[in-house]
Formats: sequence, C-alpha cells, structure tokens
Amino acid sequence: MRLASGGPIPPHIHPDEHYVTVLSGTIHVGFGDTIDEARLVAVPAGAIYVAPAGVAHYGWARNGAAEYQEAGVGSTASRILPR
Repeated sequence: MRLASGGPIPPHIHPDEHYVTVLSGTIHVGFGDTIDEARLVAVPAGAIYVAPAGVAHYGWARNGAAEYQEAGVGSTASRILPR
C-alpha cells in the first residue's frame, strides 16, 4: 500500500491479526476507535508493527509519502469505523 504525504488510514478493524512492515517513509500508528494525535507512534522504514485481531487502529503518513505491506493468517477483511 502506498500513502501520499499526509495520507490517512481511518480507524478500522480486522477479524485477524495483521503484521505490517513499513517499506519506505514513516507511518504514524495509533490504536483506538477515534484518531488521537497524542497517541501516535512513529514506525519507520524497516520496522514492523502488529495490529491485533478485533482492535481498532489507524495510521497517517504524517511527514511524507510512505509504503507498507500487510500480512495475516486466514481470511481477512477491514471494517472502517464510523466517525
């Protein structure tokens, strides 16, 4: 997945655990059903974070374009949470 600079990933959940590898740039990630900039954690290129099954999370290519890859086990889906 590629995100333009400033590109958001809205709060969402997956039924399965996801492993996210940041390939380039930095993605700022937070957990919860609403975006809270104070809770964002920077995940730089080469790092991996885990989005547990059923846990709401969100992201942001805050300071430049970023690219990442997701992997999981079993069937997957995403459900965007209402604002």
